[in-house]
Amino acid sequence: MKQLKDPGALLAGLLADSTLVLHSGFAEPRGLARTLAQHAAAMRRVRVVAMMPMGQAPYAEPAPAEHLELCTFFPGKGLRAALDAGRARALRHPLSAIPGLFECGEWRADLLMLQVSPPDETGQVSLGVSVDYMRAVLAQRPVIVAEINPRMPRTCGDTLLPVSSIDWFVDATDLPEEMAPAAADAVDAQIAHNVASLVRDGAVLQVGIGSLPDRVLGSLGHLRHLGLHSGIVTDAVRPLIESGALDNSTKRTNAGVSIATMAGGTQAFYDFLHRNPAIEFHPCSATHAASTLAGIDGLCAINSVLQVDLNGRANAETAGGRRIALPGGLPDFATGARRARGGTSILALRSTAGRSGVSSIVPRLGDTITLESDQVDYVVTEYGIASLHSGNLEARAAALLAVAHPGHREALAQSIGREAWQ
Repeated sequence: MKQLKDPGALLAGLLADSTLVLHSGFAEPRGLARTLAQHAAAMRRVRVVAMMPMGQAPYAEPAPAEHLELCTFFPGKGLRAALDAGRARALRHPLSAIPGLFECGEWRADLLMLQVSPPDETGQVSLGVSVDYMRAVLAQRPVIVAEINPRMPRTCGDTLLPVSSIDWFVDATDLPEEMAPAAADAVDAQIAHNVASLVRDGAVLQVGIGSLPDRVLGSLGHLRHLGLHSGIVTDAVRPLIESGALDNSTKRTNAGVSIATMAGGTQAFYDFLHRNPAIEFHPCSATHAASTLAGIDGLCAINSVLQVDLNGRANAETAGGRRIALPGGLPDFATGARRARGGTSILALRSTAGRSGVSSIVPRLGDTITLESDQVDYVVTEYGIASLHSGNLEARAAALLAVAHPGHREALAQSIGREAWQ
């Protein structure tokens, strides 16, 4: 491992049509991302693959993006504007499928930019707060540039990387990307209360990020022997772990250990994760695998979506004609929970969206369908809980009408029976 003193020369030396992969989520190397933006004009139409950057993504700004081919498996906060403006290409795959794209050679990485912990006494660094599909990329043996960050936690699980496998390093000048706990309003609080009523002692939880998932977790402290097997963990799980409510004691595998593939939160939470054996991080090829999820008794998948139609199908990707997200791990966990013994797939959403207050429950979804109705057990809004257990179309529609906003129920009811809805 050598110190990289001229990153611009390395980037400019990439061949045309090379592929550069950035470490995902809250582990995206912030300094290297700025360097990429600064030298984009000297590069020869290099593909840049990113997933869920949650801070600034300077390489996606109009000027640098003009010289790059940006692709994303999930835009996150950092790439949402670029995706909407057409500066980034959406790669629509569930998280479980992404490692296989690299393993089969459909995608080939030439350069990998990571953010890692400092080497330990054994000469290994940690991938820290994001493992996801990085193992599949590392297996291709690309050139590796690592941003060494003393504040990146040394996490447990399948996160270690020999320092000898790193070609170049730079010293980090920023803290890892942080996310403050999101504030919840009265609507979120009511939805969280309704969701929490569906969760039982011993359930193994999967939740996302945001004000609503945080509020749901904050409503579960009265339960006992909860487990966690999730795509991401945030600050909101810490009180449940420290109180003993979340002890993972019901799991047949990974008993006593919370499992995830990435984390996002405050620096205090990252410090909590440092060398903490109670939380392990593993590749999404394992955490999101159908066989793994189906084998978790009591798996309770709690996810937010943007729209649900009267057929029970869900859209978690587009709003107002704009693409703001991609499937991520939602299809994996919804399907896994439905197949697991005693599992439950719960979708939560506000009954209306946007300033105009349009209904989030619609007669029929358009082209974007993230989940089919058979991947959903319950749809929850601030007005109650709709059970979709019945295979009867009319029964599902009636249940969803009951949790729609009262101001939209009449129009939704009138849509039932129309040919376009069926």
